[in-house]
Order: sequence, then structure tokens, then C-alpha cells
Amino acid sequence: MVLARAVVAALLAEGVREAVLCPGSRNAPLAWALADAAEAGRVQLRVVLDERSAGFMALGMARAHALEGRLLPAAVVTTSGTAVPNLHPAACEADAAGVPLLLVCADRPHELVGTGANQTMQQTSVFADAVRAVVDLPADLTADLGVREGTAAVAGQVRSAVAAATGALSRDPGPVLVNTRFRPPLAPLVPPAQQEPGEPSAPGQGVETANRPATSPRPAPGHPGDAAVRPMTGTVTDLHAAVPGLPDLRLPGPADLADRGAPASTRGLVVAGDTPHPGTGRTARSLAEALGWPLLAEPTSQARGGPSALARYAELLGTQAGQELASRAEHVVVVGHPSLSRPVSALLGRHDLAVTVLAERARWTDVAGTASEVVHIDPTTLSRSPGLPHDPSLALLVARACGLGAAPPGWLRSWHDAVAALPAVRPGAADEAVEAVWQACLRPGAPLLMVGSSMTVRRLDRLAAPAGREEPLEGDPDGARSAPGAAPGSPAVPRAVANRGLAGIDGTVATAVGLAVGSRAPVRSVMGDLTFLHDAMSLVHGTAETEPDLQVVVIDDSGGSILRGLEYADVVDSQRLERLLAAPQAVDVAQLARAAGARTLLPSGTAELRDLLEQPVQGLSVIVIREASVRQGSSVSSWADG
Repeated sequence: MVLARAVVAALLAEGVREAVLCPGSRNAPLAWALADAAEAGRVQLRVVLDERSAGFMALGMARAHALEGRLLPAAVVTTSGTAVPNLHPAACEADAAGVPLLLVCADRPHELVGTGANQTMQQTSVFADAVRAVVDLPADLTADLGVREGTAAVAGQVRSAVAAATGALSRDPGPVLVNTRFRPPLAPLVPPAQQEPGEPSAPGQGVETANRPATSPRPAPGHPGDAAVRPMTGTVTDLHAAVPGLPDLRLPGPADLADRGAPASTRGLVVAGDTPHPGTGRTARSLAEALGWPLLAEPTSQARGGPSALARYAELLGTQAGQELASRAEHVVVVGHPSLSRPVSALLGRHDLAVTVLAERARWTDVAGTASEVVHIDPTTLSRSPGLPHDPSLALLVARACGLGAAPPGWLRSWHDAVAALPAVRPGAADEAVEAVWQACLRPGAPLLMVGSSMTVRRLDRLAAPAGREEPLEGDPDGARSAPGAAPGSPAVPRAVANRGLAGIDGTVATAVGLAVGSRAPVRSVMGDLTFLHDAMSLVHGTAETEPDLQVVVIDDSGGSILRGLEYADVVDSQRLERLLAAPQAVDVAQLARAAGARTLLPSGTAELRDLLEQPVQGLSVIVIREASVRQGSSVSSWADG
């Protein structure tokens, strides 16, 4: 019990504020310690039956922090045995997406491994290279070293784990395994008032006394400065974040850009892919707007808005007119993780283009190996300073560092004109539904948006209008610009999230629940029927757990519509295609949602759906959109990148 309390205390000391607990026996000591911390108001605790769901819920909680400019992990706590590998899908997504996650797994003592003991296996190797680090705490650590020394040792190990998870020094955030071994007794034997001298009487006391001066004030919960391990690299933003009181350094202006040898003009493009960090998206947007470059922004790029953003850009790149325009481009700047469309992948695979990657972490997207330059940006500093990325001087600083020049007159306008010349979209019910969800999320105070990672996010990519893009102003040689008097970078784009690290459909509902619980804010999610059915039981919650403010919009189009529109459809028998790939399920989505405890709504059409989306998201509800034509959507999937 002392070890469990020391682990929980160390997690709290390192800024962990959310934990998802899966019921079990071997992790009972951690459950008691977490319950004490929750009752003291020091951690938000949620109990979840299914470990696979719990892993994705913790991932959603960590994503909620990222949307607020913080790299803080949530913890998911399990017992030993098969409970542990159930966390593997969430760990793989966190690994690929760069989201911090702590996998706190109880285990048997070392001497029982390999003996056939109940629920005992080699847990430390379960996650292979998906985790950034493995911490393995022995069962007798605090007994062997004594309470004070053992607690200090635990604190050091947990600090190392949190630093690895947040990428504090590596710039490579992701999941970490904290394997914690316990031997009986597993129940608290002595009430806190009767504990022996030196044993922590409340979560955090042991670590506080062992590692911090008695007069050290505790950081405010959830504050970005909670982490004890912080980088100091030498960039302006990092130094200002790490050293309070550092004098302001003047950022270069337009004259500096010209004087430092930047090209007089550059026909460039900014490609903004998926990112959990708003600061990264704002940097992409401000760079495009400052240089007058077209912005090709995915829905979850946190950048899809403003005068430079293009609608239907992937569709355009698949046309002759779009390819001719793209052939004139000289430079592409890539931000985030673009992965939605084949035309964009083809663009980034060209070896005649200069490609610069603005990397928010130590891993970046360069599938074709064409990147000629990689420049690091700090997403958390940019996210915590909303005004910085909208300052043209900062965009010019990035431009100067990368040797980028402003676009020649008419470059941006030519792209907008080409988009306007595309044939009109003929939306079906599914298209209209996802577009209505996006429009509802453009309103001030709108819910956070969680998007299904397969067909749904691609529908949005084709149909969702960039937030607040103004028409080109008369006499503006650079094409579309912000309207006079508009604040740079306004209006805000929807805060949209998708599990695009590995782009799997599993865990989408659970991630949305975690996003709602972690942000303490309403969340609206939109997904297809297979994505929903894959994770529908994540709607279920314990009778003692609070109901999340989550609304799930399900596009019920009878199976995997994205696969019906790929090249297989032209060469495979339709019945075989339906059974093997589209895989429609014999289930009533609305009845299943009701059985899971959600209020269920079935609008008769798009107008009624829009009325429902006007209402605030309160409690747990599911809106089911039944698509009559299961073939609808092939025009989107024809250019989708799997």
C-alpha cells in the first residue's frame, strides 16, 4: 500500500490530473490511493470496465490538454494479465500521434513470472517499441529502502516516466509503461489516522517531503509549469517560456525579410495536416496569410480558416487545371501529419519541389523522402500564446528561417478561381449531415468536435468550408485577404480532433468520451456506423460515474462506404465486396445506443438535423442519420488515401 500511495503521489506531483481506473484485484492498492486523491480534489478519476475503452478514454483526456496548449499525460490504471495488452491499440495511436499517455499496470512480483502463477506474464515487453520508456517498480521497493528513501526512488522513476511521455527533453511525446508490482496484502490494513510515523497520510505527502523543500508552494493543478523536467533550447519562444523576465527580443519585420536575402517572390503552398496542437495550426495559417500562399488544411489541422484556406483542394489537385497550377509551385511547407488524400500525397512526393517541414516533435511526416529542410516549432508555447502566431512578424521569422518569399500577384487568387470553377457538389444525406455538423461547430462557444477517422473526416475535407474565409478584395494583388478591420487569424476554426496517428476506426467513441471528461466541456462527435459499432460499448458508464456531455452523430450508411469507392469496386464481384470489405452489420444503431444508456434522436432530414445541432450538448445522446443509398460517397473515396 505504501508503494501504491507513493506512485499516485508522484504522478500528482508531476502534474497528472486525470486517471482512468479499470477494476481489478492486483491494482486495488492503486485504486485506494487514487480514490483518496479524488476525494481530496487532486485528480479526476473515472472507473471504466473495459481496458481497451479505458486506454482510448485516457488518450482523449490527454488530447483535451493538448487543445489547451499543454503536454500532460492522463493515466490509465489496470490489473495484470490480459488487461494489459488491451491497452495496446490506444498505445499505438498515442505513439503515432505523439500524445502523452501513462500506462500504469499492476503486476505480480518478479519471482512469479514464468511459474504459471495466475494472471502473470512478462508484462514489460507487451508494448514493444510503441512506448517511449518502461519503468518497472519492484514489489518490495519501499520495504527494502524504507518509506522515505523508497518514496524518493519512486518519485524519481515516475518523474522520468512523465518526462519521457511528454517529450520534455526528447521532443518525442508518447506512451510510457509504469509497471508496478504488488504482493499481498492488497487492501489498506490501517486507517490513515493509525499509520506508522513516516508513512504518507495523504496522497503526495511522502513525495513532497522527500523531494521538495517544506516551504515549496505547490503549482496550481493543470498549470503548464507542473512538469519538473523542462527543456531550454535557445529559441526565442523556448527561452521565454523557461526563463521568466527574459527581455523581449525584436522579431524581424518585412524590411528584415528583404535585407536577409529572402527571394523576392515564391510560388508556394502550405499543407497543414492533422495535429493535436492549436498553436501548430495557427502557425501554418499565419504563414500562408503572411506570404499570400494557398493553404491546404485538413479538418483536424487546427488551421482550416481564413483567406488563404482552400476548399475542395484535394479534388482540385486531381483535375488537369489543378495539376497545371501545382506544376508552377516552387516550394511547399508541410505542417502536421497530412494523410487524407492521394493528390496531396502525390504533390508532396514531387522531387522538383522544395519541401520544408515545420516539425512540432522529433518525428515528422516525409513519406516520399522529399523534405529538404526540417525546422522545429514548439507547439505548446505557440498554443499558450494565442496572439503570437497571428503576429505577421512571427510568420516572417519562420519565412526568413526557411528562405521563403511572398507570393507573386495573383498566385492565391488563381487557386481560389480554380476551386470556384469545379463542378458543383451533389451532396447526399451523409454529406449534408457532416457538413451541418461542421457548420454548427463554427459558432462561438460551439462544442469540441471529434471526427471519425475513415470516411467521415474525408467527407469533411471535401465539403467543410474554411472558417470565415473572405472573398478577394477588389484591387488586392495578392488575392483573398482578411476583411478590413478583421483581427489577424480570425475567426477561430473548430477545435476538431481525430485519431489520425494510425487512422484506425477503433476507440473513436471512447476518445470522444475522454475528450469530454478531460476538457470538462461538451463534445460533438460524428462518425460512420462501422466506427460507432466498433466502439459502441464505450458509451456505457458505471452507475457511480457522471454522464459526459457528449453527442454522437452516426452516419448509418450500412457499412464501410470508403471501401466501396476504391479501386476494388471495379474488379470485384459486388456481393463479395459487400461481405468482405463493406461488411454491413445486422444491428439497429438507434436501439443499440438506447441500450447503452444514450438518448436517441432520428431526424427526418437535414433541416431537422440542423435544428437539433442548434441545441446545447447536455448529457449523452446519439443522433442517427440513415443514408438511403449505400453507394453514396464513392466520389470522395476515389481520391482518398487509405
